[in-house]
Amino acid sequence: MARKPAKIASQKRESDAKKTCTECDSIMEMTRMMRDQGPSGMYWVCSNYKCATIVSKTGVKLEALKLS
Repeated sequence: MARKPAKIASQKRESDAKKTCTECDSIMEMTRMMRDQGPSGMYWVCSNYKCATIVSKTGVKLEALKLS
Protein backbone atom coordinates (compact mmCIF):
# COMPACT_ATOMS: atom_id res chain seq x y z
CA MET A 1 0.00 0.00 0.00
CA ALA A 2 1.36 3.43 -0.98
CA ARG A 3 1.78 6.07 1.69
CA LYS A 4 0.29 9.51 1.29
CA PRO A 5 2.42 12.49 2.26
CA ALA A 6 1.18 14.47 5.25
CA LYS A 7 -0.81 17.58 4.48
CA ILE A 8 0.69 20.65 6.06
CA ALA A 9 -0.78 24.11 6.43
CA SER A 10 1.85 25.73 4.19
CA GLN A 11 0.56 23.73 1.22
CA LYS A 12 -2.92 25.23 1.65
CA ARG A 13 -1.93 28.89 1.56
CA GLU A 14 -4.37 31.17 -0.13
CA SER A 15 -3.57 34.43 -1.90
CA ASP A 16 -5.17 36.49 0.90
CA ALA A 17 -2.84 34.84 3.44
CA LYS A 18 0.14 36.79 2.07
CA LYS A 19 1.27 40.00 3.75
CA THR A 20 3.45 42.90 2.76
CA CYS A 21 5.82 44.71 5.12
CA THR A 22 4.55 48.05 6.41
CA GLU A 23 8.09 49.46 6.49
CA CYS A 24 9.50 48.56 3.05
CA ASP A 25 6.61 46.92 1.06
CA SER A 26 8.52 43.63 0.66
CA ILE A 27 6.76 40.26 0.93
CA MET A 28 6.54 38.83 4.44
CA GLU A 29 6.97 35.10 5.09
CA MET A 30 5.41 33.05 7.90
CA THR A 31 8.35 31.70 9.92
CA ARG A 32 8.74 29.70 13.10
CA MET A 33 11.05 31.48 15.53
CA MET A 34 12.79 30.06 18.57
CA ARG A 35 13.99 32.85 20.87
CA ASP A 36 16.25 32.94 23.93
CA GLN A 37 14.28 35.86 25.34
CA GLY A 38 10.67 36.63 24.57
CA PRO A 39 7.94 34.46 23.09
CA SER A 40 8.64 31.81 20.45
CA GLY A 41 6.17 30.70 17.79
CA MET A 42 4.95 31.56 14.30
CA TYR A 43 5.59 35.11 13.08
CA TRP A 44 5.45 37.10 9.85
CA VAL A 45 9.05 38.10 8.99
CA CYS A 46 10.04 40.57 6.27
CA SER A 47 11.95 38.94 3.41
CA ASN A 48 14.15 42.06 3.13
CA TYR A 49 16.84 41.29 5.70
CA LYS A 50 17.92 44.94 5.97
CA CYS A 51 14.44 45.81 7.24
CA ALA A 52 14.00 42.76 9.56
CA THR A 53 10.42 43.65 10.60
CA ILE A 54 8.52 41.01 12.62
CA VAL A 55 4.73 40.90 13.04
CA SER A 56 2.84 38.39 15.18
CA LYS A 57 -0.04 36.35 13.76
CA THR A 58 -2.46 38.73 15.45
CA GLY A 59 -0.89 41.77 13.74
CA VAL A 60 1.22 43.16 16.61
CA LYS A 61 4.52 44.61 15.40
CA LEU A 62 7.52 43.39 17.42
CA GLU A 63 10.98 44.92 17.66
CA ALA A 64 13.24 44.25 14.66
CA LEU A 65 15.66 41.35 14.63
CA LYS A 66 19.20 42.17 15.62
CA LEU A 67 21.38 40.05 13.36
CA SER A 68 24.95 39.52 14.43
